[in-house]
Amino acid sequence: MKTRLIAITTLVLVLALPAALYAQETDPASVVKAASERLSAGDLEGYLALWADDGTFQVVGLPSGPETYKGKEQLRSEFEDEIANHIEIQVEVLKVEGDTVTTRTTSWHDFTRQIGVAPLEATEVYVIKNGKIASETWTLSPESLDKLQAALAALPETGGVAFPTYALVIALGGLAILGSFGLRWLRHRSH
Repeated sequence: MKTRLIAITTLVLVLALPAALYAQETDPASVVKAASERLSAGDLEGYLALWADDGTFQVVGLPSGPETYKGKEQLRSEFEDEIANHIEIQVEVLKVEGDTVTTRTTSWHDFTRQIGVAPLEATEVYVIKNGKIASETWTLSPESLDKLQAALAALPETGGVAFPTYALVIALGGLAILGSFGLRWLRHRSH
């Protein structure tokens, strides 16, 4: 009888454990948290592994207007630059409704640190499908936009803060994509 009970218990555990692990890996909030941890740790491959092949990342609320990145090639290019500029993000999950996760995200980036506006805050809305990020929309908060615009307006027309040219293609978060806000605005302003 004991042997049978042990065998049944073992069988239940063996069958239930993979399902529990899969549920944890595909839980929308867990996917979002894992993505923010990997991005902040500079783990580009691990971060991109959490995205669907045709995933879409949109940045809203920039002085230069919205920007959209679609597919792993564009995402790789964008987030390579973010990691090179020491992006750090903290995500607070505000709401989970089915596959949709809404967060408040705080972000630091070399450029925003350099011009004195870090951290910036944004709201992010993720859609998770089959354990992968299908889409993310990062929207800069009005308060952070005001801080950013004031800091950019204070920069001289020529010169300003010295920063590498690769920073021109940077956009965040929200997961969090902050450095390009000012740079793209400056580029647009100079034309």
